[in-house]
Amino acid sequence: MNNEILASEEDIFKQALAYTVKIKARVDKPFLGDEKGAFTAAGFLVDAKQRLVMTNAHVVARSPSHVSVAFYNGHYYKARKLYVDPVLDLALLKLPKNSIPKGIKAAQLECKNIPAVGHPVGALGHPWGIFFTGTRGVISGITDKFGGEFLQTDAPINSGNSGGPLISMKTAKVVGINTSSLNKNQDQNTNFATPMKYACRVLELLQIGKNPSPPELPILFQLDIDDSNKLIVASTHLASDLIALENGDIIEKFENETQFIHALRGNLDNFSLAITRQNKKMILSGRLNAMQLVTERKGIFVSGIVIAPWWIRDWQEVNLPPLVIHNVEAGSIGDDQKIQNWDNLVSIDRKPMKNLKQLFAYLKAAKLQDKKVYLTIKRFSDLDDRLYDYLERPLKVVDLKYFGGKKK
Repeated sequence: MNNEILASEEDIFKQALAYTVKIKARVDKPFLGDEKGAFTAAGFLVDAKQRLVMTNAHVVARSPSHVSVAFYNGHYYKARKLYVDPVLDLALLKLPKNSIPKGIKAAQLECKNIPAVGHPVGALGHPWGIFFTGTRGVISGITDKFGGEFLQTDAPINSGNSGGPLISMKTAKVVGINTSSLNKNQDQNTNFATPMKYACRVLELLQIGKNPSPPELPILFQLDIDDSNKLIVASTHLASDLIALENGDIIEKFENETQFIHALRGNLDNFSLAITRQNKKMILSGRLNAMQLVTERKGIFVSGIVIAPWWIRDWQEVNLPPLVIHNVEAGSIGDDQKIQNWDNLVSIDRKPMKNLKQLFAYLKAAKLQDKKVYLTIKRFSDLDDRLYDYLERPLKVVDLKYFGGKKK
């Protein structure tokens, strides 16, 4: 490697040190998919004027959390979760005024193209708490095998790298958000990043004041085990007044669900789809509802248990109640009663609970009367002859509170 190329790469990492940040996040009451605790990871400045920092959703949590951000050699400032995506592993944070050091410029983003296999890249982050560490590699491929479309790279990505920039060593533009590692047998060569192409669309919509939320899709697509790159509807529970997709429809022009959702963001009210149905080409027009904003999710904490709604696409097929146990604190009353994460709340004292408002009112009355309630729970069974087990567990009502929701 000659000195000119080496200096260029050093300059790219020097630029990245300025726009990359440390992020501390603390979760007290986690929803399913998150953990209670305090975590440190990375992010990067994407809009200096609007004071926006981009990172992973899993870094700041899809649960209510306390988040603070610090630039290189700077102080931590409290940040607001402006938007957290329910599909992409992506979040945008809003920094307070006067928190960005003078002269700091936002990262340049590669919003159009996905880098080819072999493209040289660098990752910047805080692996294992070693802050502002750079690693280097190449783009190894693109995969949709892990619930979304990801860039694959052999640039090492470890705990603490999440949310940091994956940077082109040719253009100095950020091409992805460092997200995860396969991490089997300490494998350092199979790591993943969220493509900036998809993240940019979310950022652009937020910058102009539009809701970037993906559509609520009560649709299951066929798993593309054979890499046919076809998006085929396997089962749909869409309301008839939305769009008339049917089982077996092939949605044209999209190789996977990530591409489909990307095209729909900001266009949910009126769009058209080219499909193939029983070997016939058709155009369908319709609309879809936006998913609930992650930042507006609410839950109830009672006796060490987090209870909240949980939406899954095939809810109608499995006939589950609307409220689910999201977390049970170790050593709590709920833990003592053997209540578990993923338990479905069928009823309390044999009375079905349709929503959080009804549940809170009932628990509040029981607390005032100092009486136990009895939870009927539907739990996935370990036995071979059934899908579910039913349990009834007594619960003394203490530490009752609402949490989450949009902050005024």
